[in-house]
Amino acid sequence: MTPPTIEDLRRQLREKFPQAHGHAILPDASSEPSGRPFEISSFPAGAISEIVPTGQGGGLSLWIAGLLADPEEAAEFPKFVLVDGGDTFDPASHTSASCSRLLWVRCRRVPELLKAADLLVRDGNVPFIMLDLCGLPVASLKTIPASAWWRLKQLAETNTCRLVVLAPFPLVPCASFRMSLSSRLTLADFDLPRSEILRRLVAQPNRLRHVT
Repeated sequence: MTPPTIEDLRRQLREKFPQAHGHAILPDASSEPSGRPFEISSFPAGAISEIVPTGQGGGLSLWIAGLLADPEEAAEFPKFVLVDGGDTFDPASHTSASCSRLLWVRCRRVPELLKAADLLVRDGNVPFIMLDLCGLPVASLKTIPASAWWRLKQLAETNTCRLVVLAPFPLVPCASFRMSLSSRLTLADFDLPRSEILRRLVAQPNRLRHVT
């Protein structure tokens, strides 16, 4: 039998003792908020990124709208997959051309979301996957074992997938990158066009270092 390598041992330890492998926030090179929240390259390939709101109405649904953009023509194939944990995505609020860029996977419970995420990341043919957990009960999110996130991280590394988790609070213990979003909108902004609202989103990036 081939003896285990250091990486094999680390993986086994992470799976058995996930609470011992947290992460620390590294200060970003710039203190200014990122102006690229909708660019794919802002999120590292082969890793899990996390987007969380800084307060009520942090703009996570707006981020999805900004990512889909408003193309003039429909896409031949989807470029993004949205695993919608709470079945809250509203395709009627987007153009048909925007929706053509998205494969929408509808879920209603945490086990369904995790199973769908595992299948999609393992497939290796989907380069950008979003997991929207914001429509799920907070109590159910806290039951997700850390080992589930580490498994998804390893799959993402293997298939160089960009896996972006949208959560109401920091949740993923092995995220490599976190972006905090603030919309700073009021009721007075209700009638503004979406393009103007998207410009008001404020994004603050944080690189994360895992404690091993």
